[in-house]
Amino acid sequence: MMRLPLPWKRGADTAAIDAPATPAGPRPARRPSGGSRRSTAAGRNTAANRVNRERRGAERRRQRIAYAIGAVLLLVIIGVVAAGVYREFVLPPRIMAGQVREVRFTMGDLVERIRVLQGINRYEGGQVDFSRAPFEMLMNLVRAEILRQAAPGLQIDITDEQIDAELRDQFRPAANPGEEPDDAQLDAEYQNNYVNFLEQVNLADGAYRRIVEEQLQRQELFTYMLATVPDEAPQVEVQAITMGVNSDASPEAVKERLNLGEEFSSVALEISGSDGYIGWMPEGVVPEFDRYLFGDTECLAQQEAGADDAAADTEPATEPATEPDAASEQCEGPLLEPGATSDPIYVNETIVLLQAIGPPETREVETQMQFQLAGALAEKWQEDQVAQGSDEGWVKINFNSDRYAWVTDQVRQTRPRVTVTPQP
Repeated sequence: MMRLPLPWKRGADTAAIDAPATPAGPRPARRPSGGSRRSTAAGRNTAANRVNRERRGAERRRQRIAYAIGAVLLLVIIGVVAAGVYREFVLPPRIMAGQVREVRFTMGDLVERIRVLQGINRYEGGQVDFSRAPFEMLMNLVRAEILRQAAPGLQIDITDEQIDAELRDQFRPAANPGEEPDDAQLDAEYQNNYVNFLEQVNLADGAYRRIVEEQLQRQELFTYMLATVPDEAPQVEVQAITMGVNSDASPEAVKERLNLGEEFSSVALEISGSDGYIGWMPEGVVPEFDRYLFGDTECLAQQEAGADDAAADTEPATEPATEPDAASEQCEGPLLEPGATSDPIYVNETIVLLQAIGPPETREVETQMQFQLAGALAEKWQEDQVAQGSDEGWVKINFNSDRYAWVTDQVRQTRPRVTVTPQP
């Protein structure tokens, strides 16, 4: 039987017909609406907390990275500054500037010695020439040490008593003429002058005594060489015109005037302020003059020695030699003929025009020339020792333009402020 929906039941019946069939059984209990909302909020909070934790973790990682980079940069900067300080202030004073066998001189030693020289010069009213002082002072240190090591072989022995006597000569005032000397007063003034000097140049007593010892050793070397100077020697009578390297006069023009016949003494008086007469000069007084006045005497001496040895070892020849000795042809004679004027000769910072008045003659060496020759021999001995030590490796010099600039800068920054000058 067909059931038709009545009009007043149409909506309910139609919904019943259209609704899907539900299975039989108990219906699930419905959760309270409030519990659902709390669960959703908790989930959202958990997610937010997780995001915040991740965000904070990422931020901390970025901070750690930034701190690490900053620390590395800071260490780099500190390292650069430290390296600069080390190179500028720590390393240079320790660098070896010179060495004689096992004794080393550092850049710091060189600076200290130049400061002493600077203080002494200022104390005495002079100045240090920085264009030459650093290298010259280094060479003085090397030469002094060479002489110190060679002193026993040269019978040079400087005692404390000699050093004390030298200090008294330098700083103890002399009694006024006609007055009875008060030794106690003079000794007190000596002590005061010496202590004041050490304070002014910022130097310890032991360091200055070492410097005085070096001076006395050089004096003893001079005395040693003076004893080797012969009483007689070949000499040439000479005169010379001297001028500075920055002189307004041209040495070539001056020589031309002499070649044209102008009087030597007149030209010398005009150019150098004296008549130019030097006198009789033996070989070695001015080494730069030797080849002009004497030629290659070492070669000639070797030739003569060889000829004597050959004559002693062989029988006399029955016939005279017809050909000249080859060795004699290689030996150079004097470059300067009597009456002729040399080309400009450079001696240190001086230009010399030398004229030989006559040929070489063997004659007595005057006292003044003996002293000059002894000084030249002492200087040559030291130069030969430096050259020999350099060749054999027991003398070393480690100096260049950069180290020269560093030494000069250090000395100028810390130059002593000397205000007191000793009374004459």
